[in-house]
Amino acid sequence: MVQNELFLRSPIDADLPDMAALLTAEEFGDDSADRLRIAIDELRPFSLVATRGNRLVGVLLATFNGWHVFASHLAVTPSMRGQGVGRLLIAELVRRATNAGAKGLIADARLSAVAFFQKLDFRLPGAVFLIKDVRPLNNQADNIR
Repeated sequence: MVQNELFLRSPIDADLPDMAALLTAEEFGDDSADRLRIAIDELRPFSLVATRGNRLVGVLLATFNGWHVFASHLAVTPSMRGQGVGRLLIAELVRRATNAGAKGLIADARLSAVAFFQKLDFRLPGAVFLIKDVRPLNNQADNIR
C-alpha cells in the first residue's frame, strides 16, 4: 500500500534492527532484538512495518490464533505521529484479518493509547487481560525458546 510516500509491508529480516530500536525506544523492552529474531517467522504473516523512503517509521506486531488476530505492539516514530501511520497499519491489519477469516482483532494497548484504538472502532470488552510475568533463568535470548 502506498499513500503519501508511505509504504506498508510485511517485515523482512533486514528490518529487525530498526524494528527492535523503535520498540526499545518505546519501552517495550531492551531485549527486543533477541525476541524479534526468535519470533519473526511466526509474526511475519500478520505483522507490518511502515516505511517512508528507506526509513522505517512504524511497526505493528500481530499474530493469528485461528479466531482472532492479536495486535501486541504498535509503535510509530515520534516525528511521524499524528500523520496517520498507526491508522494505516491498523487498517491493513484489519484487511489481512478479514482475508484470513478472523472473527475480530484484539489490541493489547497501553492506557494512553485507548483513545486511539477507540477512534478506530475498537471497544472495551467485558473481559480482563491478565499477565503473568515469566523470566528466563539468566535472561539470555537462547533461553527464551
